[in-house]
Amino acid sequence: DEPVNGEPVADESAEPDAEPGTVPPAAGLPVIDESTLGGPTLDDGVLPCGLRVLVARDTTLPVAAVMLVVETGTEDDPPSQPGLVHALAYHLLQGNRELIPGGAAALVHDRGGITSITVGPAQVRFESLVPISALPDALWIESQRLRAPTVSEALWTNTLRWARADKSIRWQVPRAAAAAAHGVPGLAHDGREVPAELGQMLPRAIGQALAERFRYAHATLVVVSPHPPAELHDTIAELFAELPAVDRRRRDRTPRFRTGSVPQALPLAGESGSRFVWPLGPDLPSIDQASVLCRALNRQRRHPVEPSRVRVRCELDVDPRRSSMIVQVTSADDPVAVLRGRIERLQRGEEDALVESQREIELRDRIQQLRSALVMARYLAFTGPRPDDEPGWRTRPAAALTGVAELSVPHTGRAFGPRLELGAAIHLVPPEAPQ
Repeated sequence: DEPVNGEPVADESAEPDAEPGTVPPAAGLPVIDESTLGGPTLDDGVLPCGLRVLVARDTTLPVAAVMLVVETGTEDDPPSQPGLVHALAYHLLQGNRELIPGGAAALVHDRGGITSITVGPAQVRFESLVPISALPDALWIESQRLRAPTVSEALWTNTLRWARADKSIRWQVPRAAAAAAHGVPGLAHDGREVPAELGQMLPRAIGQALAERFRYAHATLVVVSPHPPAELHDTIAELFAELPAVDRRRRDRTPRFRTGSVPQALPLAGESGSRFVWPLGPDLPSIDQASVLCRALNRQRRHPVEPSRVRVRCELDVDPRRSSMIVQVTSADDPVAVLRGRIERLQRGEEDALVESQREIELRDRIQQLRSALVMARYLAFTGPRPDDEPGWRTRPAAALTGVAELSVPHTGRAFGPRLELGAAIHLVPPEAPQ
């Protein structure tokens, strides 16, 4: 294991690991055979230290996007220490034996690049966009970021000051609803709060928490640049060669999908009974499939039997691992009946032309977005587990990891599958409503 301030730590993970296996495709869509896909390719590798590496090529501009993606997030906070993971992520900006506090960001800025940090419910990303000449520096920074971070009371106090200044994520779904929909109690809290308990942590405990949650075996390095991917293999491997060999660690973020014919009622203050929430799978195909359904629901014509003023509005809360779909039915005496009718019309195939048109729009938008190195890197951060975790490199079609392959398959209403049926949803109702 990697040392904490030069001292070894026990090989104990803060979270349980998932059983080996691959993330299933979005329900209802065919499994994609990568050997049949053409177009640009990328290299998907696992280093002996357990780090996964995705290297793609984009020649649009002479810039490179480098992203270290760690599969942990605010849902992994201990109940007694809400906000811990968020604060720990910020503490990794405080440097280590090779970098002074703030040194990583300063180096990127000095080379003409930009850098940012994103902390989500189940994923932390350190992002940089740099001129191509600064790519070696950006790669070196990420090879150092998780190694022996500097920990002291003064630095931790400064870290908590930054953490307090970070604004909360504004989700469409109430946190309690997201927690119920995904079956994950850790989603119910803000994740950006800084309680007094964090300020009382000793340096040793901070270092231990960093080592447990921020390991290269839990992470993926994403690199998008004008270089052919194979040219970067040796450079990247050498940067991480000193780390001990460990098995890659997987996290299973698959929601506890509900089955049945009626949504589960969740009483919440401030709700009127008009909103429904679905959990989405922790992969890009599942999110894209829900996006197509959402677009179709928003454009369906009102059925003659529906009230004249009824409106159905669908939105997504998008996150690499904890996305949700939210549908609101307004001006209806029975929102459940209206929404059931809308979904059944799609599933019977009555709206297949509408569904197909929305898939085509989604596909065109995705292809356009992927012309940016940073956006491509962010989509690659959504990628599910590798087919196998053995060290080595595989060349794979880029379309298979950016959602293009699944969006290129014709969609029908029947393909949305049981995970997007009404019985899989959470119905947000007033507290006094019958359950």
